[in-house]
Amino acid sequence: MARQSRGIRGTDVARGAYREVKQSPWPYVIPPIAAVGNLILSGILSLIWGAYAQPTVWEVAWRAALVLGCSAAIVWTTWGVGRARKMELRAASLLMATGSCVGLFVLTFRGWSRDSVLVYLLVMVTASILLATTKLLRGDGTDARANLFGELGERVKELQDVGQTGRPKVVDGRIVTHTEMVPGADFNSLAKPDVRTAIASALDVPPGGVRMVRNRNTPRVGRMEVSPVDMLEHPPAWPGLSAPGGTIGAPIRLAVYQTGAPIPLLLPGNPAAGQNPIGVLLLLGQSGSGKTELQLMLAAEARSRADSEVVYIDGRKGLQLPRAFRDAMHVFIHRADEGERYLDGLIPDVAKRAGQIGGHGHEQWTAGCRRCPPFRVVIVDEASKFVESEDTLVELAESVRSVGVFVLLGIQRATGDRMPTSVRTTVGGVICMGVRDVGEGARVLSEETIEAGADPGWKNRKPGALYAELPGTDPDDWSLPGRTFKPDRDAVIAELVAHLAGTGQSTTTPAAAPAPAPAVPLPRAAAAMPERERAGEDDADDPDADNDPELAPPPVDPECPPDADPYDPITVPVRERIPLDLDPEDGRQYTPTEIRLMVRTTILAAYERGTRQVRPSNFAPLVDKVGDEGLKPPTLSKILGEFCQGPAPLLRRSEDRGVYEILPPQGSPSPALAEAA
Repeated sequence: MARQSRGIRGTDVARGAYREVKQSPWPYVIPPIAAVGNLILSGILSLIWGAYAQPTVWEVAWRAALVLGCSAAIVWTTWGVGRARKMELRAASLLMATGSCVGLFVLTFRGWSRDSVLVYLLVMVTASILLATTKLLRGDGTDARANLFGELGERVKELQDVGQTGRPKVVDGRIVTHTEMVPGADFNSLAKPDVRTAIASALDVPPGGVRMVRNRNTPRVGRMEVSPVDMLEHPPAWPGLSAPGGTIGAPIRLAVYQTGAPIPLLLPGNPAAGQNPIGVLLLLGQSGSGKTELQLMLAAEARSRADSEVVYIDGRKGLQLPRAFRDAMHVFIHRADEGERYLDGLIPDVAKRAGQIGGHGHEQWTAGCRRCPPFRVVIVDEASKFVESEDTLVELAESVRSVGVFVLLGIQRATGDRMPTSVRTTVGGVICMGVRDVGEGARVLSEETIEAGADPGWKNRKPGALYAELPGTDPDDWSLPGRTFKPDRDAVIAELVAHLAGTGQSTTTPAAAPAPAPAVPLPRAAAAMPERERAGEDDADDPDADNDPELAPPPVDPECPPDADPYDPITVPVRERIPLDLDPEDGRQYTPTEIRLMVRTTILAAYERGTRQVRPSNFAPLVDKVGDEGLKPPTLSKILGEFCQGPAPLLRRSEDRGVYEILPPQGSPSPALAEAA
């Protein structure tokens, strides 16, 4: 039975070899014919040029040099042309060419002998057998041409539906080739994950380095793109604000494609170019994927434009953001209930803005028009906190496009409980950063983008990596991965603060006490925020705000103690602070540095008079001088707390609440301090 099996296999091999040779016999016939022809040529040359022609020494020299030059050219060309072939075929071709040239030279100038002819025939027969065997075992006699990255041509030919491939080209660091399927086949069969993975393995490139882009006019044609190197492994450095002081109509530069080209984010529409405004942008990315850094850069870019106002809403961890960034925003909301009220207030504001824009003949917000209201950028981080206002989000997504309002919704998951389908289907653009798997990304990315090879399943291993489906960009580039610039939060905020200070919109610096906030027109919901949240000084950040003796509860009368119920918890009633509405004496607005100098000089003067303790009430004359807004009780408590710190503190907290002990100063006050006081 085993013999029969071996006989059948041998018969099949012989039959296959016969059909292969019969289909294309020339690769097997030409080498031996060429060997015999070369032997005949050497005999003719030996009679008229070589050993039997009795040439002179100089004739032998130049004729031999000519034959050697031609032989070297043949051997060098054979080795170079065979670079795209297998090493076995390349070696057999080199042996064939070398044996032919050496045999021609020896038989021409040395004469024929039995040994020389036999050696020549042995070498040429061996080379012919090697060529025939190599070609036969490769499957066809033509030796597959190197038309698609060497061995990749063979791998792709295993897919019988591939009709033909074009010549590869290098475009922006990618290898791009045109691919056409046979009639009746679909190009999308190459976009299957297992096929793309097999091609990436054959080329030894990153798994996401193979992309299939289908031609939108025919299902047969498309192009294959291979990225040999992951150019997003190290993100580029942040180049700075793209257009500070310009219009919000200019593109915002937030990230770059894998090719190095920038990813433009165009917020307003452009009727001349047929571009619609984006309206609502959905930003998906799990924790650690770089979502917050992208939002901060977007807010800084929008805040640096001259015709925009920025509202930043983070109802979960907004107070963790740097203070300088919060002060730079037109409106900053860190409470979920205030965020919901603000979004609800945008709906009636849409009709108002539409009437203002249409009142002077514009169909939508137009950049450079002074009669249009400022373009409003609303960034909502952790938007899942507002899913209860689904109707509000849907209505905003459907109505804010043309009235100069842009809303970004940042979420960590796109499931139905986090982001309703009705909201996802009405957004104008999507940015997908790192998520759990490709299925999670497919909730927001289009089907064509996923089929082309987009796979954002890198989780948080590549912070800042993303796929972007944005208006105004080529849909073929939606499946091209991109990445934000290298995170540098301090540099972004510092450049924004410097720009605002240079344009007369100076914000509070982190090292100084906050000055009164500039008068900025606030939206309707912002006007409903509590006074303590809209003031320049945030009492929540002041550890001494609750220790202010001026605001302590009144002492209990020992003659009439209250009735205490042991089962009731002890509570302290909330009392609103009573504003004094005191204006500065001379109408001048003092800076935080000047106020600190006044407090310091007052303390030193009190020490010279013999006073060793001070409390906030001792600085009432300063309040009369700089005004109630310039020196609120929390601000004064904070300044006194600062004087208790440092290498040479001026004060020390006493055991009595709200009382500070004056330490011996190291020197008397300078004339500059006295003059400032």
